[in-house]
Amino acid sequence: MSNQLEENITDVDFIKKLIPQKDPFVMIDKLLYFDTEKVISGLKVTSDNILTSGEYLTEGGLIENMAQSIALHRGYRGYINRGKDEKPKTGFIGSIKHATINSLPKIGTELITTVEIVAEIMQVSLVKIEVNDPEGNLIASSEMKTIIVDS
Repeated sequence: MSNQLEENITDVDFIKKLIPQKDPFVMIDKLLYFDTEKVISGLKVTSDNILTSGEYLTEGGLIENMAQSIALHRGYRGYINRGKDEKPKTGFIGSIKHATINSLPKIGTELITTVEIVAEIMQVSLVKIEVNDPEGNLIASSEMKTIIVDS
């Protein structure tokens, strides 16, 4: 597959329309890559992020960034396939497997989160996720199973 974006999407207001989460709980701010089996999102960790503690994004913030990146894939796919006014679908994490957090990113760090769809069956997706810094250092990784609850 190849990137279906003509350019990176950095309009945070547009990104927020693609995911069900709302402020102050939005943990992605860029769409950097999209195809049917992969999405890459970005997030600049800021001091006003609700899931920071001290100078770092928390473990919960990293997991939420991963989950919202999955939602971003579904949301953008819906946007291009079914219509620009469609409401993002709500879902939840069914399971987290092999979650590894190598380091907590400091405020000011740009996260690059890559989600690869391993399998999708009906409303359930199995994905592999990696969160890196711009230099390619692996910050965190996991496998998640997510479930969409509205059709």
